[in-house]
Amino acid sequence: MTLAFLDKYNVVDYRTLRAVGMSHVAISSAVDCCLLKLSRGTYSIIRACTEHKHRPVTKLISDDDWVDFFRTTTPFSRAADYRFDEHVARLKIVHYRHFRAADAVSGVSAAILHELPLYKAELERIVVSHPSAASRSPEIIRWRRHFSPEDVCRVHGVRSFTPVRTGLDLIAESGPAGGMAALEGGLRTQVERESGDSQIGMRNPQRMHTIGREIVARDFVPAAMRLRQGRERALRILAIISPLSENYAESRTSFALHQMGLHDFTQQWNVGRDGDLLTRLDFLHRPTNTVLAFDGGQKYANFGGERLKHEGRLQNELLNMGFRIVHLEINDVMNLKRFEMKLFAQAPQLLDYRGKPTLK
Repeated sequence: MTLAFLDKYNVVDYRTLRAVGMSHVAISSAVDCCLLKLSRGTYSIIRACTEHKHRPVTKLISDDDWVDFFRTTTPFSRAADYRFDEHVARLKIVHYRHFRAADAVSGVSAAILHELPLYKAELERIVVSHPSAASRSPEIIRWRRHFSPEDVCRVHGVRSFTPVRTGLDLIAESGPAGGMAALEGGLRTQVERESGDSQIGMRNPQRMHTIGREIVARDFVPAAMRLRQGRERALRILAIISPLSENYAESRTSFALHQMGLHDFTQQWNVGRDGDLLTRLDFLHRPTNTVLAFDGGQKYANFGGERLKHEGRLQNELLNMGFRIVHLEINDVMNLKRFEMKLFAQAPQLLDYRGKPTLK
């Protein structure tokens, strides 16, 4: 996996470009034409350029799929796709040539390496931690901080904080909601890996949750106990994380529900009809049959009118079965006051089930 990643995306350095006959001026002019600059002296070839002075780069193209991606997408569509931004940030980190021996990629940059859920993260500069040095440049932020060897691993050949330590750090760096999302994303991946079943969340969500809680006790809690600061808050978040959150929006919803004192929502609840699976609910409050469902206009644009008709029929069936459905968008759960007003206006029966908030 590491070698496959390193061998893809037509990444080349300045010396290689010079070796195939490109001048310094030609390399500079090729940036944003057929070269994507990743960092100082490192580029990705994104186009088989017909410009005479840029033609030597075509000799170095080995990943045609990457070139096809740029040929079949527009700058606008790429700018609107956070996954593309994160992927480019990952390339920058993996191919950065100026790390120090004791550096460990950390914070948001480590989350990018581990592909943990993020929301509108700052991706421009690489963040690293170093036991004795601190510095800043246009490309990197180096923090001086203590960390245990147990919290370090290698990803794509790069020395980095582990997914667990990364999520714990993001509690302070990105806020507890962002930290919880990262921790849940890492936990989900670990459950799938250890169970050997990438579909365990679909097939047996209860078992996935059980395995997840065992992993939290075994790996996550000891990592939290190694923190010098924020240990108590980290342990409170670890007490409620679940591998059942499939994306940032679901993690954020779970966080907000616990903030409101609603602790008994079940995630990924399978609803059957006539012995068959009808649908799977993102969140279900079983005592009141209240369903939280995420809407997204883009999914209808992607799948057309038939998807919209299917969603309408499904909603009618759920309503006929006695479920109350509250439709949500990501902006609803990003603002706790807005979420409270919408949720309790449409499902006032939930007020009777409010307890003490786990998180503030």
